[in-house]
Amino acid sequence: MILYIDETESDDYFIVAGLLTSSKAATNLTYKHFKKKLRSMKISDKEKQRIFYEFKAVLLDRHYQRIKIKMLEELQQLDHKIIYTAYCKKDNIFNQKEKEKQYIKMLNKIVHFIKNDVDIIFDSFNKCDFENRIITEISLHNHVLSICSKESFAEEGLQFIDNICSCIRLYKSNLNKDFYQMIETNIIELEHS
Repeated sequence: MILYIDETESDDYFIVAGLLTSSKAATNLTYKHFKKKLRSMKISDKEKQRIFYEFKAVLLDRHYQRIKIKMLEELQQLDHKIIYTAYCKKDNIFNQKEKEKQYIKMLNKIVHFIKNDVDIIFDSFNKCDFENRIITEISLHNHVLSICSKESFAEEGLQFIDNICSCIRLYKSNLNKDFYQMIETNIIELEHS
């Protein structure tokens, strides 16, 4: 199994979510089918260059919701689970040190929930010391076969989880429930403690 991890935040929440699939090959094939379905959409070459490099959630949420819907529809063809936990920010002071602490705690909770052997890919922070702490801490789980960071433009599963994170953030913030409802049958929310 493979677990793709990303995080997002709003004014009230810090969210860490994972997309758990049977394999990288199955995830990449679903992504390929998603991109193939976009060929029938009328999108200018300039827009394609902007969007197709990396299907960033912020861009899709604001300007290309039809593409986001197609992505979420295609995701339903993949055997998957979405596992997430949300930290409710207690005050306006949520500095980098606290964010890193909560991220590792929340990721530990997600990994602990998974019982099968798993490979993990998390979205890069470009912060070596933090990424090394994540790898060291999460590698302590016996069922973690490997863990590494990747840039989302180079990893299809990370583009899926980036968009899933935004669905959860928009839902928790009461800004958009439609995207979340498209994927909710596959969602498992873990309580944050």
